[in-house]
Amino acid sequence: MSNLLPTIIETSNVDFRTPDAKKEQISEMNETWLPCSVCQERVNLCSLISHKQCHKAKKILGCKPEDETANLHILTVQKENMIAQIESSSEYKYREYQKINASYETLKGKMLSMAPYTSKIHAPFETTCHVYGIDGNSGLVKSIVVCCDKNTSWQSCMEDSFIVLDNYGHRENTCLVGIFDGYHGNMAALTAAAEFPILLLDSISALDPSYKLNQEEESFVRSFDSVYKDDYKKTEHIFSTEKTKRGKDPDIEGIHMAHAKAFWRMERLLQLGRKESSRSRWSGCSAVTCLIDGSTIPDPQRSEDKEKTRLGVLHVANIGDIKAVLCKNGKSYRLTRDHSAANNQERTRVLESGGSISSNESSGLIEGFSRISRGLGFHGDSKLKDSVIPAPYTISVPIYNTSQFVILASSGLWEVLRTREVVGMAQNLLSSFLLSSHDINPSDTRTEEDTRCTLNESSEHLCAIHAISDDTRKWYNMAAAYVCREVIKAAIEAGSQQNITVGLILLPGCDKGPGTDKSSSSS
Repeated sequence: MSNLLPTIIETSNVDFRTPDAKKEQISEMNETWLPCSVCQERVNLCSLISHKQCHKAKKILGCKPEDETANLHILTVQKENMIAQIESSSEYKYREYQKINASYETLKGKMLSMAPYTSKIHAPFETTCHVYGIDGNSGLVKSIVVCCDKNTSWQSCMEDSFIVLDNYGHRENTCLVGIFDGYHGNMAALTAAAEFPILLLDSISALDPSYKLNQEEESFVRSFDSVYKDDYKKTEHIFSTEKTKRGKDPDIEGIHMAHAKAFWRMERLLQLGRKESSRSRWSGCSAVTCLIDGSTIPDPQRSEDKEKTRLGVLHVANIGDIKAVLCKNGKSYRLTRDHSAANNQERTRVLESGGSISSNESSGLIEGFSRISRGLGFHGDSKLKDSVIPAPYTISVPIYNTSQFVILASSGLWEVLRTREVVGMAQNLLSSFLLSSHDINPSDTRTEEDTRCTLNESSEHLCAIHAISDDTRKWYNMAAAYVCREVIKAAIEAGSQQNITVGLILLPGCDKGPGTDKSSSSS
């Protein structure tokens, strides 16, 4: 199975653009605008981070998002009032004092700034797109595309990894998609991407015989039998056989327990330190996996209400600050939970377990090192391992005709863009692409390979990627690739400083947005 588990490839697209074309791209980058998810004001992407910092500063100073701070004297009075409130309290909070002063300086700087936004020039985009062919018999998934960018302006190496597996467990209409965001090196992410799918399949197959391992996969699992000692298996047995909660589907609960067991075993394998070189602290990773189960798809023609016919189930598990979001009926739904010091429940858990959270960053660092409070790896630092645990958050949601798409992405995207902003952008890009496809000249016979090269070179203009096969599935693949690339570009323009990997799964309702009903327009 190892040859079916692709990991990210650090291959940069050669930049064939002329100097004039590069200047044109920079100009277009500086004229890209996006509605702010807080105040709905259209903001230039290059100043999106500073705009959000102003919202945060206003909140700390007791101002509303819509309040104007054009008067420096009023702003100073507001700062002094907030400081007076802290000093009059029974306990003087120095950290709060720092936040108030920092917020004041942020708003003061914006007030004194003469330019509406700052233009930024980035290194050439090196986004690599991976389009995956899905079983033609599947009516549940229309396309799966994963795009990644090393973000060379800030990062020298790629630490993200991913997997896409069709017919997972040798079952029709079953796919597994996962992204692993590496920290302090890429070995944990690479290892998890290669081995976690097999561990998960082994756990699920024990509950559902329709999931099957081949001989190679069984040999891999058995080769580590001696690694799992009796005490390890005893702890594993406690949570993997936990009683089903009242009102919960036992089959769904079983899938959740299988995910927990797989993460637990993956953590043990990373403890072996294979190919790790550090003598103090090995690499780690956060992860999100999406198991799409459409094996029991009913015939929608037999349902009285097609919109309420369940087409499949989406099983999602995550650890760390990596996220997945579902777009359904034009609305965004978070499918993951943030495991970082920004989550109050996680802060409490870490502190109660004897851990510490430094104030190096706005939300703090676990043991002064890690942004995430749950993850895989990080072995070698026993103090950090007491705080960073491998317990995943799991959720299962049904898939209907109104389910449009799922976006999975590493922290490089979410550190600058919110889920609603990403979903709104993806909807607009997808709609514009599908609408523009109706204007294609049928006589254009350019090959798919030519089109893929065009997509890799540039996707600023839709006309550059129109000429592809008339096959519907190929169109969905190209549309998904276009959306992923543009979302990554937006994150880089907005100031992301991390590797970025974005996965897009197009579901049955992806072309049912306003004005994008292909069935009605193609007739």
